[in-house]
Amino acid sequence: MDISQRREVVSRFLRRCVTYADASIERKKSRGGDEKDISNWENYRQFTSFSASEVESGELDTWLEDGKYESEPDAYLSLDGETKVSKLSELSHEQRRNWLASLMMPRPVSLIGTVSSEGIQNLAPMSSIGVVSNTPPLITVSLSKSRNGQERDTLVNFRSSGVGSSCMVFILPADLDSAKNIQKTSTKLPIDESEWELVSGSMLSSDDLPILSSAMAAMQCKLVEIHPLPEGSSASLAILRVESILTSAKINSSNMPQKLMQINFNKLGPSSSKNDWDFEVSY
Repeated sequence: MDISQRREVVSRFLRRCVTYADASIERKKSRGGDEKDISNWENYRQFTSFSASEVESGELDTWLEDGKYESEPDAYLSLDGETKVSKLSELSHEQRRNWLASLMMPRPVSLIGTVSSEGIQNLAPMSSIGVVSNTPPLITVSLSKSRNGQERDTLVNFRSSGVGSSCMVFILPADLDSAKNIQKTSTKLPIDESEWELVSGSMLSSDDLPILSSAMAAMQCKLVEIHPLPEGSSASLAILRVESILTSAKINSSNMPQKLMQINFNKLGPSSSKNDWDFEVSY
């Protein structure tokens, strides 16, 4: 059994424990059970969910290997000691990619749904997405070309549909199915085939583009502008206006579940846990 298989087995077991804990908590609450007992179950549920997220992220892979586990604490390195300068102009593409990924990630990885001029529904994984304005609500998406200079289907669909055309940005939960959906939709398909046939989750109808049932949220957006990036970049920047956000009725902006994140260039995992520390900034 390789490490990914071990990771999936342990993760599946822990997630089932979380599901069982959820049911037990709900049952005890409905029966008016002891509050201390319920609190203990909630603490167990939270810890188990966090453990599952750590296993799924790959952070605990060494725990799953054969033999004795030896912990090696991370060293804290600051800029007041010995330093070095890495000039990006002197690095290879892969070296630049790895440096930028390690410094600027994690960031959410999403699926973007568009439709071609022939009516083919497209799903594409994206991580180069950012909020650039709250009023009006604007986000940007960086859309690069392939190594042979071919534009991504998402950009082709934006160009053919024009300003004002719709797209769906799907925010994904931090689970293995979502990570596998990212892998599946990253495969280049013939122009007359749809990535919707590859992903887990069903296609729900809406007044606009279809909704991915397995997403935790969907942002319905309209294309505002497309700009080529400067400095000889092969990418273009699409500016989108967020028209509406679809979520479960049980969540809001203050209790958002863990999102699927791009941890590094080729690694996906969960967003931060409630167990992590945070600091509230006063503006």
